[in-house]
Amino acid sequence: MQTAAALSATAEAGVAAVEAADAVAAQLATTFEVPESPAGIEVSAPTAAPATGPPRCDLVVVTVTPEHHDHLGDVIAAVEARLEPGALLGAVAVGVVGPGTEVEEGPGVAVWALAAPGGWVQPFRAWTLHPASGGVTVAGWPDTEPDDVVLLLADPHSFPAAQVTERMAARRPGLTIVGGMVSGGVGASRLAVDGQVHDEGAVGVVLRDVPMTTVVSSACRAIGRPVTVTEAEGDAVLALAGEPATAHLDRVLSGLGSEDLALLEQGGLQLGIVVDEVADAYGSGDFLLRGVLGIDADRGAITVGDHVPGGSTVQFHLRDPVQAGIDLTAQLRRVAAEVATPVAGALLFTCLGRGRGLFGVADHDARAVASRLGVEVAGARCDGELGPAGARSALHGFSAVVVTFHGTEEGVTS
Repeated sequence: MQTAAALSATAEAGVAAVEAADAVAAQLATTFEVPESPAGIEVSAPTAAPATGPPRCDLVVVTVTPEHHDHLGDVIAAVEARLEPGALLGAVAVGVVGPGTEVEEGPGVAVWALAAPGGWVQPFRAWTLHPASGGVTVAGWPDTEPDDVVLLLADPHSFPAAQVTERMAARRPGLTIVGGMVSGGVGASRLAVDGQVHDEGAVGVVLRDVPMTTVVSSACRAIGRPVTVTEAEGDAVLALAGEPATAHLDRVLSGLGSEDLALLEQGGLQLGIVVDEVADAYGSGDFLLRGVLGIDADRGAITVGDHVPGGSTVQFHLRDPVQAGIDLTAQLRRVAAEVATPVAGALLFTCLGRGRGLFGVADHDARAVASRLGVEVAGARCDGELGPAGARSALHGFSAVVVTFHGTEEGVTS
């Protein structure tokens, strides 16, 4: 297996697409062959493969910043012409990720490619329908097998990713959904699959027999203690542990020191919803994080960005840059240590609430992946990230989802 990634910040969309695609093609055309060497002499230098047309390319993922919104079709056409991929996904995102770089402002075109001999890649488009009987139905979702991985790029304004992942967990256990909610803003979403551009819904690919690992790293740290939701209505939590939700929150906040109060002012308050209720203790990966959107003192209620069923275990969280860095480093170290085959490349879907605003420096997550795993990375800044949550997949917030792709033989990338 082989991956390649490149980023162009050129202002003209067509030129940027050509620059990034040509850089990716050059990387894919280089194979790492270890020839026989004389005794005692180690030979590991790469050798260039003969030029016989575009190199093998099974999947390409293209992300562009809002500056290129009107030119996404031109960008993907240029990339397709140079790489001739088996499948191509494209999207406008509020920011894009390239090798060691996160473009938070200004133009950017990121291109990531995968060559996966023996793997199966099936593109699809999904969209929502609103039957007269009520509710929301998703059309176009692919048939999958238990060990498949769905890589999904979805519009946060028109595609119900949280509900879809919940339904798939019940209907198709074993399916892993990864990716992110990508958009240039309200009314500025554009998604592409295999040359067709759409303004809503979702695009994706089913990946089968492609060695992958996914980790989800949170930007938040728990405060207070875990408690049970004893009364809820829609997206309002009315009671925690038998008392008004606001009364419990007041006690939690009154116990915070000055540093935590500063974090609260900077990053707001989040509610973590426990994924695995049978665990004895909870760590950062055990919560789905949702922003606290409002407090109703008259009702004693707390409004969050999701439905929280009664009986759920929850705990309040603060966004913490130190904890975010520690957690991401630990997750990446675990991948490097536990995966038997070498990491060939990675995709990164990082929350738009991270980046310079959280860490105070640029490119934090992209640099961490590049330095800890030693691979090129690409992806997008997202308004919601898709990845594992315990034994199922879910929509995360304030997180970095890292999808790693693995080679087949130690020391050799094929």
